[in-house]
Amino acid sequence: MPKSILDNIILLYPLFALIIYVSVKAVLDCRSPAVTVGYGIGLLNAWTILWSATLIIFNDGRRDYRRIERQERPAETSSVEEIVENIQGETSALDGSTTDGLKLLHPAGELPEPELEPDTPVTDNLAPKFESPEIFAAQEPIPPLSREIYTWQSLPDEFLHRFDFILDLVTNFRGLRWTHQGPGTYPPPPYVRETLTNPETPLSLPLNKYPTYRTLFTTNLQSFVLCSLTLDALKYVTLLDPYFLGQGQDTPSPFPIARTTRLVLSLLFTYTSLLNIFLLAPLVLACTFGPRLLGPHASTWLYPPYFGPLSSISEKGLAGLWGGWWHQLFRYAFEAAGEFVGGKVLRLSKKSIPGGIVRVVVGFVCSGMLHACASYTALGNTHPIKGSFLFFAMQPVGIIAQRAVSMYLKQKGYREAIPPWMRKIGNVIVVLLWCRLTGPVIADEFAATGIWLYEPLPVSMFRGIMGKGWWRWGGEWVRWHTGDRWWRSGLVFLGG
Repeated sequence: MPKSILDNIILLYPLFALIIYVSVKAVLDCRSPAVTVGYGIGLLNAWTILWSATLIIFNDGRRDYRRIERQERPAETSSVEEIVENIQGETSALDGSTTDGLKLLHPAGELPEPELEPDTPVTDNLAPKFESPEIFAAQEPIPPLSREIYTWQSLPDEFLHRFDFILDLVTNFRGLRWTHQGPGTYPPPPYVRETLTNPETPLSLPLNKYPTYRTLFTTNLQSFVLCSLTLDALKYVTLLDPYFLGQGQDTPSPFPIARTTRLVLSLLFTYTSLLNIFLLAPLVLACTFGPRLLGPHASTWLYPPYFGPLSSISEKGLAGLWGGWWHQLFRYAFEAAGEFVGGKVLRLSKKSIPGGIVRVVVGFVCSGMLHACASYTALGNTHPIKGSFLFFAMQPVGIIAQRAVSMYLKQKGYREAIPPWMRKIGNVIVVLLWCRLTGPVIADEFAATGIWLYEPLPVSMFRGIMGKGWWRWGGEWVRWHTGDRWWRSGLVFLGG
């Protein structure tokens, strides 16, 4: 029996079974009076299962992943070939294969949709756009070749190096500076690409300059302040409507066109809540801790925006909504599950219509399962299957239908007769109509979980001005619980 198969039977499969057991038990047994913690119990445990499957079942975590690392040139080394030889000698040759370069899974930032038109040229560019012309100053001077080079590092042998490698792999969901780096991210800077041992780098995001730490800080801080003010305003407005207090859609609303207004407010609240959290990563990790504490993990090109440009919607419609504009934090795991089912189980080509459909359906089913588990562990009167799961399960229907109509128009020669600006307006209209049709399903579920009862900010300017109190974070946040067994003791999180 091959050693890799034996290792899987002895180690990986039992480990994955243990992960499933612990996570499922937590989903079934654990609850919290804090709305965000309660929602997070289901979401994080379901994500733990999916992410573990991605790294050790759908892929081989010991052989399939490599990341860009900086290596100092030894003083006695005089050529790039000798440097590469020296580095490769320190790299664990687990499978004896050569290292692959960085490849974007979907270079154009497209959703993993059915590839119904494989000959269609890629036109999307999801490179983050900044209004300030100064934001893309040189990140740092190009390091001279005589001092260091960059290489693709596979699983190292040295313990601390391996620990850092694995920790980065497990926590780096978007795969920044890894071989599975996703769309909408910065490619490695030129001075990194020029010295990679196998410089197979993404060319679909042609950024030549990168933000300095100063511009990264100021841009994200401005966005954080604006986002926080918007969140505070949304919190004040939603408190006026009992719908956002978890009392159901049949309650009277103070707003005109109640159904649509509630849907728009739910979308804005979801977007700003996520964005406010995402903005903390560059502010805290890159700009506060910085390279002195985090080393290369604080490089500015590792902190691109999480959300893409709105132009993705007008260019690609529903596929652009989910594959270009919305955050891609979980995308790699969804795609890995789709590739495992479509490619390895069903043996369907990625370029075939059935293969593409299977992959996109599996991806959204996984997303639906994550959010359904989150609804299940929330304390409200939720409907995980016909709420959260149904919403995400419906999205492939809209994407495939729009794609099929586009194909039909192209085959009949009608699409070329429609001006590009009109096609863009049509894409936006389709997205708005589809969101109005399916959006209430997830909006009602979010409201039922009580998630909008959380306090996003410690100080509320709007409620303070209105005489309803400035300080919002009160009460007990965390305490120690002593159980009847030592493994049932631990911290209890009450805040949120």
